[in-house]
Amino acid sequence: MTTGTRAERLDLALDELLAGRAPRGDRGIAPLLAAAALVRQALPPIPAGSRFETRMLGRLDGRGGVSGAFEALGRAAQRELRKPARILAAGAVSTAAVGVTVTAVAVWRARRQ
Repeated sequence: MTTGTRAERLDLALDELLAGRAPRGDRGIAPLLAAAALVRQALPPIPAGSRFETRMLGRLDGRGGVSGAFEALGRAAQRELRKPARILAAGAVSTAAVGVTVTAVAVWRARRQ
């Protein structure tokens, strides 16, 4: 795990630590990993209560939840893509959306490190 910048190595090692695996030894980041392991042990995950899970399930399954959003998206796609000219426009818009999303994620990751 000696390739990449120190921040990249630390990010990968923390991912391993959070997944419950022991990260490979890297003396350059060992003190940081030791501190992260202590914090992880001191702050165990708080289990969600049954009321919370019930409310969350209701929000996801209920009208206007995730399934409602997919249904609305499907209806909009069927309506808008009936004309061939709109297929080209939809492709351009979706390509732009993917580009913006990838750029936003890259900036977020760079600032996080």
